Amino acid sequence: MDTELLIQTGLSKVQANIYLYLIKHGQSTPSEIATGIDENRTTVYSAAEKLEALGVISQKDRGKISAYVPNHPSVLESIAEKRLRKVVRQAKNLESNLPSLINYYNEHQKTPGATTFYGQEGVKMIWDKIIATGQTFYFVRSRYDELADREALEEFKNSRVEARIESQDITPSEFTHNTNKELKDKYLLDRTLLPPSEYDSPVEIDIFGDNVAFINYADNGLSTLIESPEIADAMRQMFLFAKKYIRQSTKQDELDKKTNKTN
Repeated sequence: MDTELLIQTGLSKVQANIYLYLIKHGQSTPSEIATGIDENRTTVYSAAEKLEALGVISQKDRGKISAYVPNHPSVLESIAEKRLRKVVRQAKNLESNLPSLINYYNEHQKTPGATTFYGQEGVKMIWDKIIATGQTFYFVRSRYDELADREALEEFKNSRVEARIESQDITPSEFTHNTNKELKDKYLLDRTLLPPSEYDSPVEIDIFGDNVAFINYADNGLSTLIESPEIADAMRQMFLFAKKYIRQSTKQDELDKKTNKTN
Protein backbone atom coordinates (compact mmCIF):
# COMPACT_ATOMS: atom_id res chain seq x y z
CA MET A 1 0.00 0.00 0.00
CA ASP A 2 1.43 3.38 -1.05
CA THR A 3 1.85 5.94 1.72
CA GLU A 4 1.05 8.85 -0.65
CA LEU A 5 -2.70 8.55 -0.11
CA LEU A 6 -2.24 8.83 3.65
CA ILE A 7 0.18 11.74 3.30
CA GLN A 8 -2.43 13.59 1.25
CA THR A 9 -4.86 13.36 4.17
CA GLY A 10 -2.34 15.22 6.33
CA LEU A 11 -0.21 12.47 7.87
CA SER A 12 3.57 12.66 7.79
CA LYS A 13 5.55 9.94 6.01
CA VAL A 14 6.55 8.37 9.35
CA GLN A 15 2.95 8.45 10.60
CA ALA A 16 1.73 6.86 7.36
CA ASN A 17 4.35 4.10 7.62
CA ILE A 18 3.37 3.39 11.26
CA TYR A 19 -0.32 3.13 10.37
CA LEU A 20 0.28 0.82 7.42
CA TYR A 21 2.63 -1.31 9.50
CA LEU A 22 -0.03 -1.72 12.19
CA ILE A 23 -2.68 -2.64 9.61
CA LYS A 24 -0.40 -5.35 8.24
CA HIS A 25 1.08 -6.69 11.48
CA GLY A 26 -1.58 -5.89 14.06
CA GLN A 27 -0.89 -4.96 17.66
CA SER A 28 2.76 -3.88 17.96
CA THR A 29 5.03 -2.10 20.43
CA PRO A 30 6.92 1.07 19.52
CA SER A 31 10.15 -0.96 19.42
CA GLU A 32 8.64 -3.48 17.00
CA ILE A 33 7.30 -0.69 14.83
CA ALA A 34 10.67 1.12 14.82
CA THR A 35 12.41 -2.04 13.67
CA GLY A 36 9.73 -2.79 11.10
CA ILE A 37 9.79 0.63 9.41
CA ASP A 38 13.49 1.29 9.98
CA GLU A 39 13.08 4.37 12.19
CA ASN A 40 14.53 5.20 15.60
CA ARG A 41 12.29 4.62 18.61
CA THR A 42 12.19 8.28 19.66
CA THR A 43 10.73 9.25 16.29
CA VAL A 44 8.21 6.41 16.44
CA TYR A 45 7.12 7.30 19.99
CA SER A 46 6.52 10.95 18.97
CA ALA A 47 4.67 10.06 15.76
CA ALA A 48 2.56 7.40 17.49
CA GLU A 49 1.45 9.88 20.17
CA LYS A 50 0.25 12.27 17.46
CA LEU A 51 -1.54 9.46 15.62
CA GLU A 52 -3.27 8.45 18.85
CA ALA A 53 -4.34 12.07 19.44
CA LEU A 54 -5.82 12.12 15.93
CA GLY A 55 -7.69 8.89 16.61
CA VAL A 56 -5.87 6.98 13.86
CA ILE A 57 -4.42 4.39 16.26
CA SER A 58 -5.20 3.30 19.82
CA GLN A 59 -2.97 2.17 22.65
CA LYS A 60 -3.41 -1.29 24.16
CA ASP A 61 -1.67 -2.97 27.07
CA ARG A 62 0.32 -6.07 26.22
CA GLY A 63 1.41 -7.20 29.56
CA LYS A 64 3.76 -4.63 31.03
CA ILE A 65 4.45 -3.11 27.63
CA SER A 66 2.17 -0.67 25.80
CA ALA A 67 1.34 -1.47 22.22
CA TYR A 68 -0.68 0.14 19.43
CA VAL A 69 -3.46 -1.10 17.15
CA PRO A 70 -4.83 0.57 13.99
CA ASN A 71 -8.31 2.12 13.99
CA HIS A 72 -10.67 1.93 11.03
CA PRO A 73 -9.50 4.00 7.99
CA SER A 74 -12.78 5.96 7.99
CA VAL A 75 -11.23 8.19 10.67
CA LEU A 76 -8.91 9.54 7.98
CA GLU A 77 -11.87 11.09 6.17
CA SER A 78 -12.65 13.16 9.24
CA ILE A 79 -9.01 14.26 9.46
CA ALA A 80 -9.01 15.26 5.78
CA GLU A 81 -12.24 17.25 6.24
CA LYS A 82 -10.81 19.10 9.24
CA ARG A 83 -7.67 19.84 7.28
CA LEU A 84 -9.75 21.15 4.37
CA ARG A 85 -11.79 23.41 6.66
CA LYS A 86 -8.56 24.75 8.16
CA VAL A 87 -7.12 25.45 4.71
CA VAL A 88 -10.34 27.22 3.66
CA ARG A 89 -10.24 29.36 6.83
CA GLN A 90 -6.59 30.21 6.21
CA ALA A 91 -7.32 31.10 2.57
CA LYS A 92 -10.22 33.37 3.59
CA ASN A 93 -8.10 34.98 6.27
CA LEU A 94 -5.31 35.60 3.78
CA GLU A 95 -7.77 37.01 1.24
CA SER A 96 -9.20 39.48 3.76
CA ASN A 97 -5.78 40.55 5.04
CA LEU A 98 -3.86 40.51 1.76
CA PRO A 99 -4.61 44.17 0.91
CA SER A 100 -3.15 45.26 4.26
CA LEU A 101 -0.10 43.08 3.71
CA ILE A 102 0.38 44.46 0.18
CA ASN A 103 -0.01 48.02 1.50
CA TYR A 104 2.56 47.28 4.21
CA TYR A 105 4.95 45.82 1.64
CA ASN A 106 4.54 48.74 -0.75
CA GLU A 107 4.94 51.30 2.02
CA HIS A 108 8.19 49.88 3.38
CA GLN A 109 9.90 48.54 0.27
CA LYS A 110 9.94 52.04 -1.24
CA THR A 111 10.41 50.72 -4.75
CA PRO A 112 10.53 53.45 -7.41
CA GLY A 113 7.77 53.85 -9.96
CA ALA A 114 4.08 53.09 -9.54
CA THR A 115 2.66 51.46 -6.42
CA THR A 116 -0.88 50.24 -5.82
CA PHE A 117 -2.66 50.62 -2.48
CA TYR A 118 -5.96 49.04 -1.54
CA GLY A 119 -8.99 50.27 0.39
CA GLN A 120 -9.38 53.06 2.91
CA GLU A 121 -6.18 51.97 4.61
CA GLY A 122 -4.29 52.73 1.39
CA VAL A 123 -5.96 56.14 1.10
CA LYS A 124 -4.83 56.96 4.65
CA MET A 125 -1.27 55.95 3.73
CA ILE A 126 -1.31 58.46 0.88
CA TRP A 127 -2.66 61.16 3.20
CA ASP A 128 0.15 60.37 5.64
CA LYS A 129 2.67 60.76 2.81
CA ILE A 130 1.19 64.17 1.95
CA ILE A 131 1.69 65.32 5.54
CA ALA A 132 5.20 63.84 5.67
CA THR A 133 6.16 65.63 2.43
CA GLY A 134 5.30 68.99 3.98
CA GLN A 135 5.00 70.75 0.61
CA THR A 136 2.10 72.51 -1.08
CA PHE A 137 -0.58 70.00 -1.94
CA TYR A 138 -2.43 70.25 -5.27
CA PHE A 139 -5.50 68.13 -5.99
CA VAL A 140 -8.42 67.72 -8.33
CA ARG A 141 -11.34 66.80 -6.14
CA SER A 142 -13.90 64.13 -6.97
CA ARG A 143 -17.47 64.32 -5.72
CA TYR A 144 -17.07 60.64 -4.83
CA ASP A 145 -14.79 61.54 -1.93
CA GLU A 146 -17.97 61.37 0.16
CA LEU A 147 -17.25 57.62 0.16
CA ALA A 148 -14.03 58.20 2.07
CA ASP A 149 -13.72 57.58 5.79
CA ARG A 150 -15.10 60.92 7.05
CA GLU A 151 -13.37 60.78 10.41
CA ALA A 152 -10.02 59.96 8.80
CA LEU A 153 -10.53 62.70 6.19
CA GLU A 154 -11.21 65.30 8.87
CA GLU A 155 -8.14 64.14 10.76
CA PHE A 156 -6.07 64.52 7.59
CA LYS A 157 -7.37 68.07 7.06
CA ASN A 158 -6.57 69.04 10.62
CA SER A 159 -3.09 67.48 10.44
CA ARG A 160 -2.40 69.37 7.23
CA VAL A 161 -3.41 72.66 8.81
CA GLU A 162 -1.35 71.95 11.93
CA ALA A 163 1.65 71.28 9.69
CA ARG A 164 0.94 74.61 7.89
CA ILE A 165 0.77 72.84 4.52
CA GLU A 166 -1.02 75.03 2.00
CA SER A 167 -3.14 73.41 -0.68
CA GLN A 168 -4.83 74.26 -3.94
CA ASP A 169 -7.68 72.37 -5.50
CA ILE A 170 -10.02 72.27 -8.46
CA THR A 171 -13.49 71.10 -7.46
CA PRO A 172 -17.02 70.96 -8.87
CA SER A 173 -18.85 73.88 -7.27
CA GLU A 174 -21.96 71.90 -6.31
CA PHE A 175 -19.96 69.70 -3.94
CA THR A 176 -18.33 72.34 -1.77
CA HIS A 177 -19.84 73.79 1.40
CA ASN A 178 -17.55 76.74 2.01
CA THR A 179 -16.70 79.97 0.25
CA ASN A 180 -13.13 80.38 -0.93
CA LYS A 181 -12.40 82.96 1.76
CA GLU A 182 -13.56 80.62 4.51
CA LEU A 183 -11.42 77.84 3.11
CA LYS A 184 -8.32 80.04 2.88
CA ASP A 185 -8.78 81.19 6.47
CA LYS A 186 -9.59 77.81 8.01
CA TYR A 187 -7.91 75.20 5.83
CA LEU A 188 -5.12 77.13 4.04
CA LEU A 189 -6.92 76.09 0.86
CA ASP A 190 -7.14 78.05 -2.38
CA ARG A 191 -10.08 76.58 -4.27
CA THR A 192 -10.85 76.90 -7.97
CA LEU A 193 -14.46 76.09 -8.77
CA LEU A 194 -15.68 74.20 -11.80
CA PRO A 195 -19.23 74.53 -13.11
CA PRO A 196 -21.37 71.57 -12.03
CA SER A 197 -20.84 68.33 -13.97
CA GLU A 198 -17.62 69.54 -15.64
CA TYR A 199 -15.71 66.89 -13.73
CA ASP A 200 -17.68 63.81 -12.68
CA SER A 201 -14.90 61.22 -12.49
CA PRO A 202 -14.69 59.13 -9.29
CA VAL A 203 -10.91 59.64 -9.33
CA GLU A 204 -9.17 62.25 -7.21
CA ILE A 205 -5.77 63.43 -8.44
CA ASP A 206 -3.22 64.42 -5.79
CA ILE A 207 0.12 66.09 -6.50
CA PHE A 208 2.60 66.55 -3.65
CA GLY A 209 6.38 66.76 -3.61
CA ASP A 210 7.75 64.20 -6.08
CA ASN A 211 4.52 62.20 -6.01
CA VAL A 212 1.28 61.90 -7.94
CA ALA A 213 -1.57 59.79 -6.57
CA PHE A 214 -4.80 58.68 -8.22
CA ILE A 215 -7.52 57.64 -5.75
CA ASN A 216 -10.49 55.80 -7.22
CA TYR A 217 -13.24 56.25 -4.64
CA ALA A 218 -15.70 54.24 -6.75
CA ASP A 219 -13.44 51.19 -6.39
CA ASN A 220 -13.16 51.19 -2.58
CA GLY A 221 -10.33 53.70 -2.62
CA LEU A 222 -8.07 51.74 -4.98
CA SER A 223 -5.05 54.04 -5.30
CA THR A 224 -2.01 54.31 -7.52
CA LEU A 225 0.97 56.29 -6.30
CA ILE A 226 3.65 57.38 -8.77
CA GLU A 227 6.95 58.54 -7.32
CA SER A 228 8.77 60.55 -9.97
CA PRO A 229 10.02 64.15 -9.78
CA GLU A 230 9.52 64.59 -13.54
CA ILE A 231 5.97 63.23 -13.60
CA ALA A 232 5.03 65.20 -10.48
CA ASP A 233 6.40 68.39 -12.01
CA ALA A 234 4.53 67.76 -15.28
CA MET A 235 1.26 67.16 -13.42
CA ARG A 236 1.80 70.26 -11.30
CA GLN A 237 2.30 72.37 -14.43
CA MET A 238 -0.86 70.90 -15.96
CA PHE A 239 -2.78 71.58 -12.75
CA LEU A 240 -1.69 75.24 -12.69
CA PHE A 241 -2.48 75.60 -16.39
CA ALA A 242 -5.97 74.11 -15.85
CA LYS A 243 -6.52 76.36 -12.84
CA LYS A 244 -5.56 79.44 -14.83
CA TYR A 245 -7.78 78.44 -17.78
CA ILE A 246 -10.77 77.67 -15.54
CA ARG A 247 -10.50 81.02 -13.76
CA GLN A 248 -10.24 82.87 -17.05
CA SER A 249 -13.19 81.07 -18.60
CA THR A 250 -15.56 81.08 -15.61
CA LYS A 251 -16.89 83.64 -13.19
CA GLN A 252 -15.49 82.37 -9.92
CA ASP A 253 -17.28 85.03 -7.86
CA GLU A 254 -20.67 83.92 -9.15
CA LEU A 255 -19.90 80.25 -8.56
CA ASP A 256 -18.67 81.14 -5.09
CA LYS A 257 -21.88 83.05 -4.33
CA LYS A 258 -24.05 80.18 -5.64
CA THR A 259 -22.13 77.82 -3.43
CA ASN A 260 -22.73 80.03 -0.42
CA LYS A 261 -26.45 80.35 -1.16
CA THR A 262 -26.92 76.66 -1.92
CA ASN A 263 -25.19 75.49 1.24
